[in-house]
Amino acid sequence: MGESRFMTQNRLVTLRLPTALIAKIEAAARLQEETPAELIRRALSDALTEAPSVVPKSDMAVISSAFETAVGWLDLQAKLRKAGFVLRLDDDRLGLHEWPSDHFVLWIEEIGHSLAELMLQFRAPFPGALTRKAGLATNGISRTGSGRRPGRAA
Repeated sequence: MGESRFMTQNRLVTLRLPTALIAKIEAAARLQEETPAELIRRALSDALTEAPSVVPKSDMAVISSAFETAVGWLDLQAKLRKAGFVLRLDDDRLGLHEWPSDHFVLWIEEIGHSLAELMLQFRAPFPGALTRKAGLATNGISRTGSGRRPGRAA
């Protein structure tokens, strides 16, 4: 059930916008069969709903420093944990999460890094990434490797 417009408090906001942008807003509103104000409110609401968690500037400075000074994955995770964060792998993306709550904060691409770049820098995949990609079972036996344990001599 949506929020009643009679229960919502509103404030008048004035913005200076380029005339070309105003024309685009009006055209888009006509296509959506709504007023320009409705289109703007919906667009702002949608954009803010999808926005990542906001990280305070002081935390961003510590996070950036951790990425710049880390000499490997374990060093990076240790530095981030001291600041209250941790990296988690989700498919082929790394997300920054709060530590210890594990609440998602943002993707590392949003702070100027990528998994591929960090793998090259640290000369190693993200810990645990190879195990997932190789399809190794939780008991450590390869599903395709004729029952041998990885890393052992035949």
